[in-house]
Amino acid sequence: MGLRSTSGQSTVEWVGIVLLVSTLMTGLVLAGSQVPALGLVHSISRQVLCAVSMSGFCDREGSLELAYGPDAAAVVRANAPDLYFGRDMIGMPVDYRTCRSPYCAETDGEGEITESLAGEQPTLFTRVVERDGSTYIQYWAYYPESASLRGVPVLEEEGYHRHDWESTQIRVDSDGNVSQRASSHQGHNHSRSAANWGSDMGWGFLSGAAEAVGLREPGGWGERTGELYVAGGSHAGNVADGRDAGNYPSWTPAERIQLVPLEEVRGDALSRAADFEPITPPWKKKLWRDPEETGTG
Repeated sequence: MGLRSTSGQSTVEWVGIVLLVSTLMTGLVLAGSQVPALGLVHSISRQVLCAVSMSGFCDREGSLELAYGPDAAAVVRANAPDLYFGRDMIGMPVDYRTCRSPYCAETDGEGEITESLAGEQPTLFTRVVERDGSTYIQYWAYYPESASLRGVPVLEEEGYHRHDWESTQIRVDSDGNVSQRASSHQGHNHSRSAANWGSDMGWGFLSGAAEAVGLREPGGWGERTGELYVAGGSHAGNVADGRDAGNYPSWTPAERIQLVPLEEVRGDALSRAADFEPITPPWKKKLWRDPEETGTG
């Protein structure tokens, strides 16, 4: 009875908070407020949601240790990538539990980025998988929108959809060899190359042919670089492209990224309310179960 009563009270508080935040934002919009004011409201609403969710997600200190143990948590932190964003960046990776709208992920798109204009922190969700003597670390990035054909006449709308999940992955073999790859459209890549077209399109026969003649890394796995290069519109990634400021004018160093264990939070109060249609969330993808999966669906 006590648990049911607590849940009911939480629901009443939740509805009240949502109405309060909605009223504040509506008032600011009608008053002509721009991003800084809206960002303040978002920051306040995020903290209030933390307080009433009872999920404990606002206290991230030690969360990796609780999820994986101290040794594995240290490996997760040590392998977190520096992020480099393309010129047409439309938003940084954020915590989907407090930001699922494009405006709260927006940045100024230049230089070092440590938070969005609305005060959201760059976030990667983590997962650790053991398989056949190897340890896999998945770093999942959530973006509120994707625009693969941004700026392309007529086709721009066709390349747009709400929500986007991308990833970079680390594989530590039993002999200590460390590999890395990144999700890119329908497949996984290491280096940026025209030889990845088959992988990007999900055409296994074409990517297999490219791998057979040495034009691309098998399965997209290659040497660990500790970097993730993100195409601004589609968020397709690779891990070896060079730090060209002309192509990647903004970046986030690994130590400024919030790391959240996805295994632990995907069932909490704020996660259960998340709707990612038409995109499949990580825990429903084949890659979640099979870290060697070549596709991204």
